[in-house]
Amino acid sequence: MEGKLLKEAAAIIAEAKNLVAFSGAGVSAESGIPTFRDPGGIWDRFSPDDFGTGGLSMLTGLSQRGSEFLKEMLTSFGKAEPNPGHIALAELERMGILRSVITQNVDNLSIEAGNTRVIEVHGNFYRFRCLVCGGKFKLAKEDFLSLLERIADAPEGEDLSGLIPRCRCGGVTRIDVVGFGEPVEDFAQAEAEARSCDVMLALGTSGVVTPAAFIPRFAKRAGARVIEINPTGCYFPEIVDLYIGEKTGVALPMIVEVVRRIRGTA
Repeated sequence: MEGKLLKEAAAIIAEAKNLVAFSGAGVSAESGIPTFRDPGGIWDRFSPDDFGTGGLSMLTGLSQRGSEFLKEMLTSFGKAEPNPGHIALAELERMGILRSVITQNVDNLSIEAGNTRVIEVHGNFYRFRCLVCGGKFKLAKEDFLSLLERIADAPEGEDLSGLIPRCRCGGVTRIDVVGFGEPVEDFAQAEAEARSCDVMLALGTSGVVTPAAFIPRFAKRAGARVIEINPTGCYFPEIVDLYIGEKTGVALPMIVEVVRRIRGTA
C-alpha cells in the first residue's frame, strides 16, 4: 500500500465532521466468515431453499443440506471475532470522528468491536423477530450457537418448533436475517445517514447487492467524499475520490494511527 494514499485518506478522515462507514462481506471474510456471493461462497455450495427464509424451515424440520448449512455457520460464526478493521472503526467512533456504521453483514462483529451506532440493513444472525407482533430480541452469542447446534444435530425432518424461542407475546419467531426477495431493514435510516455524511468509507463490498449498493452513491450525490478500501478491486469507480487496494484490517489501523498524529492524540 502506498504511503501517499494512506496519508491522503487519513487527512480526509481527520477533517471529517460526519464520517460514515459502509461495510460488506469482505470485512467479515477477514474474520473467517465465508462470503455468500463470491466464487466458492455460500450460495455456490448451498441453495437458499436448503435453509428457508429467515430459518422458517426450522419450524417443520431441516433437510440434510439445511443441517450441513447450519453446521458450517456454527463453525465460522463460532470462531469469528472482530478483526483489526472492526477495531479501527470502533476507535474512530471513540475519537469522535465516525458517526455510524451501515453494514450488510449479519455477524454482529461491528457491535462486538465497540461501535454503538450500527445500522444492519440485512439483519442480525443472533436476533429473532416475532411473526405476530413484529417484536425483536437477541440471544447471547453462546446461547444462540448452542441452540443452533441442537437444531443442526436433530434428525432430518423432525419438528423443531419447540426449540425456537417464542416472543413475549407468545408468537412464533424467525431469525431476523433478510432473505432473498425480502425488503432490507432500516433502509430509510441508512439512506439518511448516507445523505448527511461528509465522508463515506466503502469497505469490502462489491456493490452488487441492491438496494444496499446505493448507499455510497447517496453519499456522493449529497456532496460527500468517498474512500473505498477493497483488495479485490474498485467497485465504485464513478464516485470514488480515493481508492486503496488493501484489506480493511490492514489499511484502516494504519490510517487511524496517522489520524491520531494529525489530531495530536498519538
